[in-house]
Amino acid sequence: MEEILEFDDETSRVVEEFNSSQGAIERRRRIIEALALQAGETILDVGSGPGNQVFEMSSIVGPGGRTQGVDSAESAVAIASRRCSGLPNVHFELGDAIQLPFDDETFDAVMTSQVFEYLENVMGGLQEIYRVLRPGGRALVHDTDWGALLWNSSNAQRMARVMEVWDRHLADPHLPQTLAAKLRDAGFSDINVESIVQIETEFDPRSVSGILMNFIAGYVESQGIPESEANAWKEDLKNLGVAGGYFFSSNEYIFVGRKPS
Repeated sequence: MEEILEFDDETSRVVEEFNSSQGAIERRRRIIEALALQAGETILDVGSGPGNQVFEMSSIVGPGGRTQGVDSAESAVAIASRRCSGLPNVHFELGDAIQLPFDDETFDAVMTSQVFEYLENVMGGLQEIYRVLRPGGRALVHDTDWGALLWNSSNAQRMARVMEVWDRHLADPHLPQTLAAKLRDAGFSDINVESIVQIETEFDPRSVSGILMNFIAGYVESQGIPESEANAWKEDLKNLGVAGGYFFSSNEYIFVGRKPS
């Protein structure tokens, strides 16, 4: 039985650690660049997590703008509120991506990063973004296609077993392949897409893949893979790093669409 990952306190802690990696910092920079934020705009981050993206966007929209985060996990909202305490143009709320707690036509831009791949009702989430956007507003959806992940391993069969179970943590591990069509069906126009390729050729426990490795191991153990096998999978990757054979690559995609004026 598939079990979509629940964002509890421990998950929020790992996400907080992940967001400090260089790959995650570069990802947030690319998202901000794609949003083309302007001073004075009102921005929403759906699934804002520990608030890193909101914090960085707040300085761009400035005191005349407003940056809003919404997340379904209380722990994430608490962490984000602490991070952004003292910023008068930042607010966080508990809420659901398919039932946003905001009025129609409230925001100039709405973004969401690695959230929609967890949604059973992607179209409902896109329709909510469309609803809360002002005419002419921009929507940005960033997600990963996990079928495009490459990770060098000395045991291909074990790697395949681990990744097959890992895919269960998502509602759609291949969402980017259909996302442009879904955005059009939700009413968005002028849709553009760009890729973010994470590549690592050395093992670093503080990197995207180093943190992801522990996250994956913990999840697959919870889904029935023996702890010994999950540990052997991790040790193999680390040993390849020591021997100079480490390689990790993942493909992420940024989609930007516009609500017609």
